[in-house]
Amino acid sequence: MAGTQDSLRGRPASGSQSDAGKGADRRSPGAAAQRAAVVALFGVLYHSGLRPEEAVSLRVQDVKIPQLGTDGNTQRDELDDLWGELHLQSASPDAGKQWTDDGTDRDHRGLKHRAEGESRTVPCPPALVTLLREHLDRFGGTADGPLFRGVQGRPIATITYRRAWNRARETALTAESYRSPLARRPYDLRHACLSTWPNGGVAPTQVAEWAGHSAEVLLRVYAKCLAGQHETAKRRISAALDQTQ
Repeated sequence: MAGTQDSLRGRPASGSQSDAGKGADRRSPGAAAQRAAVVALFGVLYHSGLRPEEAVSLRVQDVKIPQLGTDGNTQRDELDDLWGELHLQSASPDAGKQWTDDGTDRDHRGLKHRAEGESRTVPCPPALVTLLREHLDRFGGTADGPLFRGVQGRPIATITYRRAWNRARETALTAESYRSPLARRPYDLRHACLSTWPNGGVAPTQVAEWAGHSAEVLLRVYAKCLAGQHETAKRRISAALDQTQ
């Protein structure tokens, strides 16, 4: 999925925010702009490991990313290596109108595996910082409003980003791979992230904290990703011992 991966890494690609839906009114985005809007949403799942219902629940004020300095001291090329943070406060799973108190499709609840009112902070790597800055530059929004909005200003609908993901798979994959389970759901982007972190040497307890899992669940679900870390751990121990000599 070369084009999709380029977009998620903050590089322009066909259908990305850089070229999709140009000229659309930011207050009432059309279909092309809606496709562009979900690029950053997919980036949040892929780079920061959010659940889809957590990403949909993000507000503009929950995004803490470095910005270009108004005094000219912070240049765009300096931002390429700067990290940000996402402050998660709640989740909005798609429950259906008949199951919600306010008659909307989404239920509003606290974070999974967290006490009521407890938040979670996750890192926002430079590639995602770029995607989110472009998203905010294009679509704007009020501080307490949803980061990812639908055409009527409400949080983006599940069907909208699912359709966009299906189109991306159909475009990027061979017919055989498209029919396979490969990256079948947007949720699989979260799985990719939570596989990448431990494979990159991040401690399982830290991965679990960022992912909103218990360490026990992480070790069970992602055991295959952690199984190959023995040699990496040995090399790090050797390096640490060398430094003390």
